[in-house]
Amino acid sequence: LYFIDLENALSGALLPTAEEPLIFNNRRITPLIPLDSIVLDYFTPEELVSKLKFQPIRTREGIKIRLIFNLPLSRTKLEQSAKTFRIYQDYDLKEENSLGDQLPVLQMWPNFQADGWKEYYAFYYDAELGEATFNVNFPQSQIVRKFKEDLGNYQIVRLETFPKYISCLNAEEQSLGLILLKSPETIQLSEIWKVGVDFNKSFTNVYVERKRKEIPVPLNINEDLQLQVTNSNNLTRIGVLFENFIPEEFIPHNKPLPLASILTTRGSNSLNNPLLPILDGRIYIPNIRWFKPRESWVKTDLDWSQEKQPFTILFLKHLVLHICALAAKNAVHQIQWLVSYPSSFSKRDILHYTKVWQDLLHELQSTTGINQISPSIESKTLRDESLAVAQYFADFEKRDLVYTTCIYLLDNTSEISIWDRNQQIYQCTVPLGIKDLLHQFLAIKPQVIAEYFDINLTDWRNLRDEEFNAKLDMWLRLESENWLENRRELMEENEDFQGLIQLTAIGLAGLYYYIGILLKVLYQQGKYTRQQITPVYLAGSGSKIIKWLEKRGQFDQHSEINELLSRMLSAGSGFEDTQQLTRLSSRLGDEVACGLLLNHAKLQELSQNNRDCFIAGEDFQVNGKLIKGESCVKLEENIDTVNISKLVEVPKFLYEFHKVLKELEIEEIAPLKGYTRSIEQNKNKKLWEDTTRELENLERVVLEQGRLEPPFILGIKALLRVLSRRWEDRENN
Repeated sequence: LYFIDLENALSGALLPTAEEPLIFNNRRITPLIPLDSIVLDYFTPEELVSKLKFQPIRTREGIKIRLIFNLPLSRTKLEQSAKTFRIYQDYDLKEENSLGDQLPVLQMWPNFQADGWKEYYAFYYDAELGEATFNVNFPQSQIVRKFKEDLGNYQIVRLETFPKYISCLNAEEQSLGLILLKSPETIQLSEIWKVGVDFNKSFTNVYVERKRKEIPVPLNINEDLQLQVTNSNNLTRIGVLFENFIPEEFIPHNKPLPLASILTTRGSNSLNNPLLPILDGRIYIPNIRWFKPRESWVKTDLDWSQEKQPFTILFLKHLVLHICALAAKNAVHQIQWLVSYPSSFSKRDILHYTKVWQDLLHELQSTTGINQISPSIESKTLRDESLAVAQYFADFEKRDLVYTTCIYLLDNTSEISIWDRNQQIYQCTVPLGIKDLLHQFLAIKPQVIAEYFDINLTDWRNLRDEEFNAKLDMWLRLESENWLENRRELMEENEDFQGLIQLTAIGLAGLYYYIGILLKVLYQQGKYTRQQITPVYLAGSGSKIIKWLEKRGQFDQHSEINELLSRMLSAGSGFEDTQQLTRLSSRLGDEVACGLLLNHAKLQELSQNNRDCFIAGEDFQVNGKLIKGESCVKLEENIDTVNISKLVEVPKFLYEFHKVLKELEIEEIAPLKGYTRSIEQNKNKKLWEDTTRELENLERVVLEQGRLEPPFILGIKALLRVLSRRWEDRENN
């Protein structure tokens, strides 16, 4: 009889009753069940344990433990009732049979049964106890992944049915006894869900419509699906589940969504083909303190490049499986999936993305018992992000789209869509995102992070761009709201911090100036019928940056930046400044996932064929052909040369920016030191020489990557790089 030197050591197990506590060396113990697993061919765990009883027996040699098995016999025709055959075995409690008082981590996921559900996973970690604890074997396992890290032994197992028991083994693989598992609840599937999934390379969000026409809500991803078998050490268990399995709780607890789009392949063999969810890769929920994006098993910035596509698909497979498990726990038998895609996707990209979703849902159809209705363009269950954002503002926030611009601000891009009477008249994706408006400045001067955010830079040093951005995204996701509320105002008098805010304000104002240019060109083309600027609705987690520009750490209709941005729209368009407000979404980062499930306002989006209008904002030459900045053109597919001979609108923008700072007496944002407020470039000759040089470098990068950015936006990015280096040099000197 093997036993654990702890009382109630197996919280997720069934144990026979005992007439009195089982004690060894004056300590209560938890025994393993010393039976052959063959008996479980005839009984459920609950039936079996009801027929077992432990009984302490006092003998001359000391206390023994008797295990009594009341075995029912089949009734014969001559007998009126079944008989019970009582058998028992007496055991000595021996020191060598003690398994100690330290426990391995042992978990089952998910902890339910449902008709057709065939996706079960078990996790074991020996907590580096080695031979001081027991190993395990799971009956009827389909796939087993065993691996070792440092002194720890791990095991992840996939099964098609919830196991009745776990076999405990010693180092020589000899049986030590059984752990009988509680049979989980059996759920009858009858409900229908609609699920909206917004996946992008940085964050992923999920909303659910649980009843027809019910207001969509965030998926309750923290609903408990795990069975904790052993009472393992809390800190050990929490940490190892985050790193190697599925967390018991996604963080932060009060708002776990959106999830970081990060995958961990820890413990997987890269030769495994195909890569399987949970076994080979899992959604990774990083803790700021533990997150080390340089580790080889951490996959960030998930996209559809050939190198990363297998990991992107693996992330989606685990995500969808987890959603299905939560749905089954809530008795769902059918899921209608609605999925977003980037507005920049080509027709080929959309077809590929559709097939990815159809394939992974087809796989789950046979293993979850849930009817999976795949998204498709035809049923409008596959929508671009800009449409979902507009739908969110129209239906959820009850904002009109009479004449409106929506900006969906992401890490690398801003999705811009312009609406007139609920019709989308223009849509474009510009490569200016939060990485350009904030991340790049902090990357060149990480000591700012240490000083202003109270962060130890030990784990930040030597991070590559992608890794640094992932780490900073985590801080912004988990800590920035608290920082804005409690620390932002303290930075107001710091000249170094003012330089950071100045750079961010110039970048955001440049984006608004470009939207002004779009409105002007669309008006000239007859596509926009109003000679006036529009209100702007800001969405996306990156839009939180606008709060940084207020010393209160908040943004509302009274914020100074509102006046500045309205004037930038006016300056770019040449239309009168009607003091249009910027409205910040009340659910930053949730807009797309929520908007996918809304369809009350009838919005008419542009067809793919009408999205080829390229508005440069600056005159330039492509393949030797002059393209005017205020024209709306369809570009050639093959671009060999790009040349922006001279920036005109970018210098004009910077002049207008400083003019507005003075005229409106804006206090939150300081003017550039050394800048002469003048439309003439020779007044700031060195600045524009440096910007032109940086612009040529960016032109080369654009050609190498085979994409074309609006030259005005390219000019703004070049200007920001020059100004950021000046900010860095000034403070370093």
